Amino acid sequence: MLSVEVVLSPLFLDEPKVITKPPFNSIVIDVLRATTSICTAFMNGAKEIIPLQNEAKTYEYKNKGYLLAAERDGIKLPHADLGNSADEFSINRVRGKSIAYFTTNGTKTILRAYSIAEVYLGSFLNIRALADHLIQENKPIVLISSGWKDFPNLEDTICAGAFVQYLLLHGYQCIEDSAYIALDLWEMSNNNLEAYIKKASHYKRLHDKLNLAHIVPYSLQLNITNVIPFFDGEKIIDLS
Repeated sequence: MLSVEVVLSPLFLDEPKVITKPPFNSIVIDVLRATTSICTAFMNGAKEIIPLQNEAKTYEYKNKGYLLAAERDGIKLPHADLGNSADEFSINRVRGKSIAYFTTNGTKTILRAYSIAEVYLGSFLNIRALADHLIQENKPIVLISSGWKDFPNLEDTICAGAFVQYLLLHGYQCIEDSAYIALDLWEMSNNNLEAYIKKASHYKRLHDKLNLAHIVPYSLQLNITNVIPFFDGEKIIDLS
């Protein structure tokens, strides 16, 4: 049986508390920040992206000459070239570049996920392309919400639900309740997704504290790219 599971918080990766038995593929999701920005970077010609474990590494990679994208709690680090919003990863900034990347949630989740599975990066932007690629691999799939500081969040769970819906149409089966939670949220919200996402604490954080709410409509676009970001344990590359 080909199964799909949803992990609502990266906290469940540490023991891990994942029902699916290996080997399986994982999809890390960070809708309003990292995975949408990574998809955008590859859309605009980035060569590779190195996810960093901690802030100390950002200085090391900056000194090595990498283009540095880094933020803490949504605010760009003073020594960084870019923050963590998709609109910063423009063709002029990222084409042909190797990017070192540190974020509050997404990059940490990517590194944690690698301890249990192959890691792909998903967003609303690349659902169909990524799902079609993984369907061909004929393995179970675990969708991982990056959340916010280990707490579940609305937007990543909804995106996971969109993946679940697509996978169910292609022969996959849910094996636990969190996949149904995600699916139900997606089916409840997809007719007016932007309005629904305004409930999310991360939306309010972007709107009220960071003046970054303009990135939300872009981040909620469905299937606008064929990029397939894959983390090989050292760097993220595009397999498309």
